[in-house]
Amino acid sequence: MRAPVPASRLLALAALLVILAGLQPALPARAQASGHTADRTEAKAPREIAGLRLGADIKEYGPRVAPGSPEVDIAMRYLSTVAVEVPEGFRSGYVTYGNCEQPGRIVRVKMNYADDSRAFYERLLSLLKQRYGEPAQWRGNPFGNLRIWKWSFTDPELGEVSLILQYYSGDDDTFTKGNSIRLSAPGLISQNRDCWSAANPGVKGRQHRGGHLKDMEAGMPH
Repeated sequence: MRAPVPASRLLALAALLVILAGLQPALPARAQASGHTADRTEAKAPREIAGLRLGADIKEYGPRVAPGSPEVDIAMRYLSTVAVEVPEGFRSGYVTYGNCEQPGRIVRVKMNYADDSRAFYERLLSLLKQRYGEPAQWRGNPFGNLRIWKWSFTDPELGEVSLILQYYSGDDDTFTKGNSIRLSAPGLISQNRDCWSAANPGVKGRQHRGGHLKDMEAGMPH
């Protein structure tokens, strides 16, 4: 026959249970303090990189703009792009501004880092996640030589803002090699497109003919 449990041990056990029960309400508070809640405040939209700011007038950066005429995209004549002088740590940089709605207002900034290594890309990615949370969209390829992450934000003045971090190590010259980062304001780009379309009805650009390719051979390289 098992010996009865001493009364002192029963009292001690009961006291321990009371203490543990009293600690239960504190657990959600600790979880909330560590940020594991659904009500976490959305990260503030980034506006500037390397001293270049979305929404600013390109004239503000006159001394940094490379000499020569701006490059105008024939398919998007409502935008112009200029090369800019970059600070230490970057290889090159480009600013795109509108030509119609508030002409000269910056709608995109792209900077190419001097360090083109994958390790540097991973370091950038980690820092961006710490500052802005997990990215919203993946645009890389399955081969691993093109790695693109995109964050999306809403800014009270600029509207939608996108941040794109890219790494590329392949041979396709349509992609910038190495590491690059891009800030864009898609809403400002759309405003310039709509403004230009309204001022130039029916004009699609010299490179856009439309229609279907009737002779497949004519559309093949030789």
